[in-house]
Amino acid sequence: MSMQFRLPRPAVASRLKKSRGVIVAALMAALILVPTASSGDYTDPAGDSGTAGDITAVTVAGDKASGQLLFRITGTNVVSSETIPLILAIDSDANPLTGDLTIDGSDYEFQVDDTSYGFFHWNGSDWVVTPDLSVQVSGGPSQILISVNRSELGNTSMFNFFALSFNITDRAFDGAPNQGAFNYSLDANGPQILSVDVKKTPAAGPKAGKRFVIVPTGLKLPPDGQVIPPTILPTSYSCTAKLGTKRLATGKGVCSIAIPKKKSKGKKLTVLLTVNYQGATKVIPLTFKVK
Repeated sequence: MSMQFRLPRPAVASRLKKSRGVIVAALMAALILVPTASSGDYTDPAGDSGTAGDITAVTVAGDKASGQLLFRITGTNVVSSETIPLILAIDSDANPLTGDLTIDGSDYEFQVDDTSYGFFHWNGSDWVVTPDLSVQVSGGPSQILISVNRSELGNTSMFNFFALSFNITDRAFDGAPNQGAFNYSLDANGPQILSVDVKKTPAAGPKAGKRFVIVPTGLKLPPDGQVIPPTILPTSYSCTAKLGTKRLATGKGVCSIAIPKKKSKGKKLTVLLTVNYQGATKVIPLTFKVK
């Protein structure tokens, strides 16, 4: 959630009055819309919400065949009354320079309180009620489930989003994430990892008889509106390595390769670096010539 987001906006209350659909206690009503699958898993620190609801996790599961998406937003009192509602804002084209620029380029928005919900679309100048034929919303104070088909989100396959719980009375809020937005891709089952920066030791490349270490130092994701993007490190990483056709040991959960001293010079070292982040996995092929 970008820090330029200002609360409460006058439009918040008016849009909630147009809300429709009852929030029910039975969570399975939304769960059945998306089959069990891998998902994007996003976290937010606990205890940073003040008098608003405290969001601690968001998961997004998507079914490529049907296009149905399921958002699960969990925490403490994330939705507890009409004055402490929840917003799920979606930048459907993952472009913070289009849509409502005051909220990171969002194009669609859900607003949920303890008895109802509203689904809205940015028409270029204002937020308007939008069709919700595929939408189901359910849950309670500690967990809200929102299911919607991508056909009602501009038929997107990749988008940015953030969740926001806020107290209308005293303007306290908790955004997940605290800065910018999360990214989700149907193809990646999590954020779309565009590229990976790596550090090599030795920097000049592998040498016969020496250990060669590769460490990912940053992941590049689609832009989310932050002026200075933070350094994003993978949750975990590992690699496999071959010298010619011979497989080499790499260490468990790292990428530290012992290059044989004999008959290695001049051969091709092939490394497949696998990084994991927020439920997504990216494999980066790297090749080197042993010196």
